[in-house]
Amino acid sequence: MSRLDERRREVNPSREISGRRRGPSFGPKMGISVPISIGLPFVVVGGFLLFTAIKTDRMLFWVLGTIGLAAGAMLMASGKRL
Repeated sequence: MSRLDERRREVNPSREISGRRRGPSFGPKMGISVPISIGLPFVVVGGFLLFTAIKTDRMLFWVLGTIGLAAGAMLMASGKRL
């Protein structure tokens, strides 16, 4: 294969060829992003742990539930909208 002439060689490919970079997702069919799909279970589990903490009054459940709920909310806020 012969090399391209210096006048025709592209050092940086144009944007039309490379396209826009997208965030991680499960594809266009699902329409949901990775941060939302991971954040939603964190919110559910964190809420369940807080509910359990109210019933049992255990400090470990309060801490884990608060961390899980906050982490899930932040992940969901960083993802794209459905």
